Amino acid sequence: MRRSIPSLLVVLLPLLTAPALEARKNDREQPMGVRSDRQTGGLGDDDSIVMSGSVEITQGSLQVNAATATVERRGGDVQRIVLEGSPVRIRQENDRGEVVDAQAARVTYAPDDEIMLLAGGARVAQARGDLQAETIRYNLDTGSIDSGGDGNRVQMTIQPKVRPAGN
Repeated sequence: MRRSIPSLLVVLLPLLTAPALEARKNDREQPMGVRSDRQTGGLGDDDSIVMSGSVEITQGSLQVNAATATVERRGGDVQRIVLEGSPVRIRQENDRGEVVDAQAARVTYAPDDEIMLLAGGARVAQARGDLQAETIRYNLDTGSIDSGGDGNRVQMTIQPKVRPAGN
């Protein structure tokens, strides 16, 4: 697998800040725990596996909760990861201890395109602000965000930068 599910999801962190926040650097070096009520599928190079029923994925400070998680592989590489839920919830801290929460009804990641799509009441929130849209498309290569364009409004709140007292 080119990247782990949690490693793919940490890209949600920089969505709202000018200087990009990063996930805890050591999270990717931590063991990944995956729990679900059921797992079906194969572990071969061209198999898919579906985890269903209260899916919980943890790795370091990253916590993912979904109803289902599907990992599709071809030739040993991940082709697509789909998380579904009511909603899918993603929570992670950065190295400064700041928390980022994201949620959507469906999160899809295509490694070949380096695109992550949050769809269905998508929301990313952190201390500096939040972004809400029916869909949020995030390009991991460029860092660009494309929200809305689906007939629904995009809403963003940007909190002012906290200045030290006396300035």
